[in-house]
Amino acid sequence: MKNFRFLFVITATLVGGLLASTKSTQQNWSAEVLLGTALHQEEVEGKLEAAIETYRKFLAEHPENRPLAAKALFHMGQCYEKLGNAEARKAYERLVRDYADQSEQVRLARSRLAALRKPAGRLSGMITRKVWAGPEVDTLGSVSSDGRHLTFTDWETGDLAIRDLETGKNRHLTNKGSWDESLEFSVYSRISPDGKQVAYAWYNRDNLCELRLIALDQPKPRVLYSNKDVDYIQPEGWTSDGNHVAVIVARKGRSSQIALVSLADGSLRVLKTFDWRAPVKVSISPDGRFVAYDFPPREESADRDIFLLSTNGGSESALIEHPANDLYPVWMPDGKHILFASDRTGSMSIWCIPITDGKPRGPAELIKEDVGRRILPMGFTREGSFYYGLQTGMTDVYIASLDFTTGKLLGTPKKATERFVGTNSRPDWSPDGRYLAFVSHRGPNPSVPGSFVVCIRSVETGAERDLSPKLNDIWSQRWSPNGRSILLGAADVKNRRGLYQMDVNSGDVTSLVQDREGEYVSGNVWSPDGRAVFYLRQEPSAKKSSIVARELETGREREVFSASADSGMNGIALSPDGQLVVFWYYDKGGHLQGLEVIPSGGGVPRELVKVEEGEKYPDYTGLAWSPDGLQVFFAKGGTTHQDLKFELWRVPVKGGRAERVDLAMTGLSDVRVHPDGQRIAFAAGERGRSEVWVMENFLAQGNPK
Repeated sequence: MKNFRFLFVITATLVGGLLASTKSTQQNWSAEVLLGTALHQEEVEGKLEAAIETYRKFLAEHPENRPLAAKALFHMGQCYEKLGNAEARKAYERLVRDYADQSEQVRLARSRLAALRKPAGRLSGMITRKVWAGPEVDTLGSVSSDGRHLTFTDWETGDLAIRDLETGKNRHLTNKGSWDESLEFSVYSRISPDGKQVAYAWYNRDNLCELRLIALDQPKPRVLYSNKDVDYIQPEGWTSDGNHVAVIVARKGRSSQIALVSLADGSLRVLKTFDWRAPVKVSISPDGRFVAYDFPPREESADRDIFLLSTNGGSESALIEHPANDLYPVWMPDGKHILFASDRTGSMSIWCIPITDGKPRGPAELIKEDVGRRILPMGFTREGSFYYGLQTGMTDVYIASLDFTTGKLLGTPKKATERFVGTNSRPDWSPDGRYLAFVSHRGPNPSVPGSFVVCIRSVETGAERDLSPKLNDIWSQRWSPNGRSILLGAADVKNRRGLYQMDVNSGDVTSLVQDREGEYVSGNVWSPDGRAVFYLRQEPSAKKSSIVARELETGREREVFSASADSGMNGIALSPDGQLVVFWYYDKGGHLQGLEVIPSGGGVPRELVKVEEGEKYPDYTGLAWSPDGLQVFFAKGGTTHQDLKFELWRVPVKGGRAERVDLAMTGLSDVRVHPDGQRIAFAAGERGRSEVWVMENFLAQGNPK
């Protein structure tokens, strides 16, 4: 929820004044709680309709609290805007009319009204509407050409599925069984032009990514392309005759390719090979002559331009060269225009550029401004309706005071920052407790350098400083014991995963450990003296996990513990004195068995928590020790993929039953205990929540010129 101050006004000059002030305090407390509930529904849970009702209730019960009432009206308008509802204008107009004394909220409302009143020219008939929302939404699929169906991955099982957009019913196209039965899954799917087949990527039981084909009326998959030298293959679209599938291929040698796969014999024809960089979107023209793709113009660039490549092996040219980030090109059905996303207006918007014979024939035109922070194209229908996914999930870092004796919260958790709301996670305290570092995801795509920022916030002053290491996806960060650097789990600009040490003053990065062929690095922590790092080395092909300690000065490594080929591990945390390591333990089927502890020098693990049937422990949320080294904190809850409400629990390391701590939030993760043992920092929200939208009638008054 937004960071707002509680308004306690107590004047004790007279008894009557004191009583009146106490009543005012109670009213303000009630107002704060109600507004906080609405903000939580809007920003954390994504329940916009429920938030609107709560804002409406607030305005009815607390109209006298003008600062908060103005804030409630503005957020009500924001909710209506996200829902595509014209009531947004009424909310903003009421704010401007009735709360003119609340200058900041009035300024924001006037800004939104100005945006809503902008003429759309010949695109004035355009309509955008939400067609699918909910925790089960996946946006890595595509829409059928008749607009009836949408493919997606059902992450409850990993199966490829299809949704009837008219009836709202879903059905599986594959039936691999539950995650307990199989760890295979589908990802990225594209419906054929005739709507009868789906090409999709499939990770098989050997963790090999294959291109597969399945017919809608005869759901028996066919392996179209499989190669052990391929890390992943991503279907991007079909040729209009249905004879080829355009794909992005990532090779194990870290090169990437744009290629066409033949349905006749499964052969792969490479159109272009890149270095370690790769396009994030490829689109083939309706006549099959050209492929449009996005790509960084320079090795160090965080932004992308758009290029055209002839499919006959001929010419290639830059279609869009602009200082902004231009990406996600999609050919329109007429073959004469390309739609793309760009942040050149300051926010991610949809643009269109006319094309003739592979060359631009006019300037790009703005189609829709501020479409959303992260958009994923899902394709066009024959009639020209554009379907796209929006990643609407938001996470924020919170701070809460905790009575470690009773396990009770002391007050409501507060957001650690109001900057870049909804993009912040992975908190960690500095060793002296004076700073909080966290990761902030900026930009539309996590796979480009500069998309992730490490923010360092002063606990005393609230001042924040951003560091932008030249790294891609940052999935973990831990402050060094001497406070001079931060250990990052990330991928570098060449997409090499590993552990990197970042200087907290300069932001300079040094590589410590990198993935090796057939292996990859995950969970990581410092030793208390800062001379070594502990991490997990995963070897999927050997079905093996190891806890490894690496001395930084010598590079010497030792294996603390190795799970057998029939089991595995995830998530590690080292005790404050460096003597013990806790980790999650799995059986050979990938089923979580329990939380275990082992001496850091090696030995036999001991079970702390046993996972009972039906229980869910989201191990990706990590583990945290209490400063005295007597307890370990972990998250528990959520019995399905859609159930994201987690609780904080703790277990005594010397033995005893785990107990629930007085904290439960959606997506509770990354818990870190302050060195003073009185506060915790954590992340909460819904990272994976998405919606499917459609843009209609933007050609209603004729094709773009």
